[in-house]
Amino acid sequence: MPPRFITVQDLAELLSIKESWIYDRTSRKGPETIPHVKFGRQVRFDVESEEFQAWIKSHGVVPEPRSLTA
Repeated sequence: MPPRFITVQDLAELLSIKESWIYDRTSRKGPETIPHVKFGRQVRFDVESEEFQAWIKSHGVVPEPRSLTA
């Protein structure tokens, strides 16, 4: 199954945080960087990827699996 990418807006809503915080974390380097891909200037997140799931868990967030892709 191909990855399903969500937008910055979707991720902000899902995590109940500001979009600016997400953009800030996509421009950083190191463990604070949210795993993402860029399509030109568009930032997207594969919330089902192992890398993204590991990042979420390392920050103390353990969402229900269906809430990420619903």
